[in-house]
Amino acid sequence: MRPPGGRTGDPRRPTRTRRRAGGTGQQATLAKNVAELSKARLSALVVSTTAFGFLAAGPAALSAASLPTFAAASVGTALCASSAATFNQVIESDRDGRMKRTAARPLVTGAVSPGAAVGLGCATGGSSALLLHLGTDPVTTALGLANIGLYAGLYTYLKPRSEANTWVGAVVGAVPPVMGWTAAGGSALDAEALLLGSTLFLWQFPHFFALNWMYRADYKRGGFEMVGVNDPTGERTAGLIKRYAAYLAAVPFVSAAAGVTSPMYAIDAGLLLNGYAL
Repeated sequence: MRPPGGRTGDPRRPTRTRRRAGGTGQQATLAKNVAELSKARLSALVVSTTAFGFLAAGPAALSAASLPTFAAASVGTALCASSAATFNQVIESDRDGRMKRTAARPLVTGAVSPGAAVGLGCATGGSSALLLHLGTDPVTTALGLANIGLYAGLYTYLKPRSEANTWVGAVVGAVPPVMGWTAAGGSALDAEALLLGSTLFLWQFPHFFALNWMYRADYKRGGFEMVGVNDPTGERTAGLIKRYAAYLAAVPFVSAAAGVTSPMYAIDAGLLLNGYAL
């Protein structure tokens, strides 16, 4: 029997539509899981510091000839961050399951198997090494690979064992802008590279200490050794925040006095920003 209009209906058409919809949904879920394993938002911030480190090298870094190196450094850093974050979650999945803020991660819920996560970590880590090697230089490549090891290795190992994990984590965060600087042709021992790294190193502490105080009960459930977990009154946390904020506030004046930056940096970043913060 023909339906109205004289055209024969295709009983397979709804099935194909469902298959297409199912495939799209699976792709979206896969992309979401990869983004969560890679800590995509945090990785994007990490990449931005690499980009700023590269551009800090001066006008030559803005030329068209530098764009391939800039792209390799940025994408390579993103892949390094993805690899490190994925391996970290593989190791910490049991502890993540005890914490409210991490209980919905793909490895905890079973949305992704440990084997698949390890595969992702290896793939992103290996591709980051290849891209940085081909597109930048040996120093930048070594810094990227070392940062994967430092984050997924020592930092992750120390989290349930020592408060020193926060300081190790800050070193991890300080490396990407130095990678940008070296990729642009500078040395990791240049005063500018040390300024970039030390600024990021110090900037992280007020944020980290405030965060682990806010989530101290959650970190305790997870069995992590954080300053906030071992500081019931909050006095030690507040003292550390003030101390590192003071160290950070001094950086513009020290860098200007040492001739690394112009005196305007001391005025703009030192007086104006510090005054606003106060």
